[in-house]
Amino acid sequence: MNGDTSQRPSPRRAHTAFGLTLLTVANAALFFVAAVLHLGVRIPLGPVTLRVPEPIPPATVVEAVIGAGFAAAAVALFVHGRRERQLTRAAYVIGLIGTLFGLTVALLRGLRGLDIWIHFVMLAGLAGGFVLLFRVSRSSGERVTPGRGRAW
Repeated sequence: MNGDTSQRPSPRRAHTAFGLTLLTVANAALFFVAAVLHLGVRIPLGPVTLRVPEPIPPATVVEAVIGAGFAAAAVALFVHGRRERQLTRAAYVIGLIGTLFGLTVALLRGLRGLDIWIHFVMLAGLAGGFVLLFRVSRSSGERVTPGRGRAW
């Protein structure tokens, strides 16, 4: 052993990266649950049953694809692949675009209840992910200035 620890992440960065991995798994699960709900499946949770008033097949497809993107990003973060942050950034950006589009469609269609609230929960999960991505990038010394050498 040569005592070189320059390749080892700091404990703070490691904890933040682990938190990002866990949140990305949670986001994947949330989008998969939303996809199942939009198929018309009811999910009983004790005294409450989650359900949407009417199935929306296009929402199912989009949410399943976004959920798969988050699942792939979570695996990449866990394995520490070379492109882990690029894949994770892409998953979060695509997730944000899809969620904002879905929320807009839900509002324009006059949907209420779970159809709206699930989008707000998604936005909260996405916001947390963006914060953790920013912290991991900053603690690793990666440039965070938009448009200056950052590979998306």
